[in-house]
This record gives sequence, structure tokens and C-alpha cells, in this order.
Amino acid sequence: MREIIAASTFAAMALFGASCTRPDAHRDATTAMVAVPAGKALLGCNAAVDPECEDDEKPGGVVDTAAFEIDTTEVTVAQYRACVEAGACSVQGLDLPSNGTADQPELAWTCNWSKADRDQHPINCIDWNAAVAFCAWSKKRLPTANEWERAARGTDGRRYPWGNEVVQPSPQANLADKTLLDNKPGGWGLLEFNDGVVATAPVGSFPAGDSPTGAKDMAGNVWEFVADGNDARHEMRGGAWSYYPIALRVSDKAYAQNGRRNGDTGFRCAR
Repeated sequence: MREIIAASTFAAMALFGASCTRPDAHRDATTAMVAVPAGKALLGCNAAVDPECEDDEKPGGVVDTAAFEIDTTEVTVAQYRACVEAGACSVQGLDLPSNGTADQPELAWTCNWSKADRDQHPINCIDWNAAVAFCAWSKKRLPTANEWERAARGTDGRRYPWGNEVVQPSPQANLADKTLLDNKPGGWGLLEFNDGVVATAPVGSFPAGDSPTGAKDMAGNVWEFVADGNDARHEMRGGAWSYYPIALRVSDKAYAQNGRRNGDTGFRCAR
């Protein structure tokens, strides 16, 4: 379990581990989706292939899942902007991270909103309620944790979206690596990995990490909110550019206190 409290904890964690007027405007902002059929899938810890499972991933087991669709990629800045221009989404806080109780201007560089050339990067520095609002506007919803995991790993209980193969030096996903370490004073990252980007990457930049269902970036880039949670905190999945390989495992979970907005967190929608 990874309790995500504030963006300022990133370095510490390295120690371990124009207005739119058409009524159908939402259609222009929705990403392509992949269809996931109904059936049985092994979800949660699969100890046979993953020795790093944590307690909240156990026990794993076979689960019946209903058919659903999920966005092929994380929701982008351009897609979120369409919702803002339609008057259905807020820009409050999108360029200023918060740990849930205080703003963190020193980490504003991590936010993609209003940054040049970031339209195809995932929208980040967003809280759970804003994610819910976007999905509702686009006539979707956040995926449940089981749906997210089913889309990320298929049915065979694999360790990562791409299979059981460990993360490679030129990685299958965007994670904390040499590029981040070299480009941010006081930064953090693992020298053996080099993904070529400092923080987020344009969605779909790592096709070697695609899931068996065809969903992209379900490991790395940004943590993704799911529907599961409560009034205090909500679950996130998939790891991020600010985390190490242990967080890229499909069954890994993280939790963010409500109101938190950080540069390592985004979402995708389902229906």
C-alpha cells in the first residue's frame, strides 16, 4: 500500500521504493476506448509471478467481471480543456499542486495545464472530484479498481501490463529514472533506467508497455484515480513518472487523501 500524501514526499519515497457551443462537444473530447469482454480474470496478488505483493493486494483470486469499455489512454490536457470550455469542468488548482491542506508552488513545474506543447500529455494536478466531473460530462464514469486492473493485465494474472518481464533499461513505461535525476536539481531516479522524459510524456509514448486489452500507459506516466474510496481518500493505480518499478506492478495500489492535487496523478474514464 502506498499512502500518497504530498508531492513533496517524492524524494523521500525514492529511498524505498474559446468556448464550445455545440451540444455534442463532449464527443470531441473523449478518447478512443477499448472493449473488455465479460469473463473470469485473476486479480490481486499473484504470488507465483510477483514476490513484491503488499498486504492490501492479498489475497489474489479469480474474479468474474462484466463487460465494459475503458479509455485507451489517460485523459489529456486538450480533452480536459474541451470540458472547461463547455463550462462543465473547473480550472481551479490545475496549475498549483496541493497536498490536500496546503498549496505547493515549488512543485508547479510538474503541472501540465497552461504549459506550451502539453496538450497531449495527461491532465494532472487534478483531484478526484474533478476527475469524476469530467467523466460525467463525457457520459462516462471512473472505472472501478477491478475494471482498471482487468484492463491492465488481461486474464492471466501477469505482473505488469506487458507480461512478467522485468522493467528494462529503456523502459516499457515512464518512471523515475536517469532523465529525471539529471534534469531536476535535487531530483531522484534510478540510473539504470532512461525513459527520455523528465516528468509526464504524451499519452501512448510507450507502446512496449501496452496491456493485452490494448490500453496504454497503465503502468507509469501518472497514477490514475479509480472509483473506489471514501470521504477521506481514494484509490489510485498504475504508478507514475515519479515512482520506481515496484509501483508499476498491475496489482499495486496507492491512496490519496481527498483534495490532493499533484503532478503525478491523472485518470481515465470507463463505461
